[in-house]
Amino acid sequence: MSSDERIAAYLDQVCRYISWPPYAARVRRELIDHILTRSEYLQHERGFTEEEAVAQAIRLLGNPDEIGHALPRAYRPYRRLLCLLITCLLWAGIASCIIMILLYFPQ
Repeated sequence: MSSDERIAAYLDQVCRYISWPPYAARVRRELIDHILTRSEYLQHERGFTEEEAVAQAIRLLGNPDEIGHALPRAYRPYRRLLCLLITCLLWAGIASCIIMILLYFPQ
């Protein structure tokens, strides 16, 4: 298995637990960056071959299933959207109350 295939297989295994595509793409970019950075370090500083460096970098990242299970819990995009929606509804309610007071109780 080539280095690119090994990286792709690892990323596929991690990202299969992430249901939101934009977040999965972001995770893929981040993990690729970590793998390639560590791989370059291992090649230049430790004398590893490319295949060995990629394999070691992936091994050091950890179990892809554990990472895949942990990431969705760490970042919940729907929770952020829900908080934004509730905040907007709350402000709309406050604005409605102020308008009602001004219309029905003129000075």
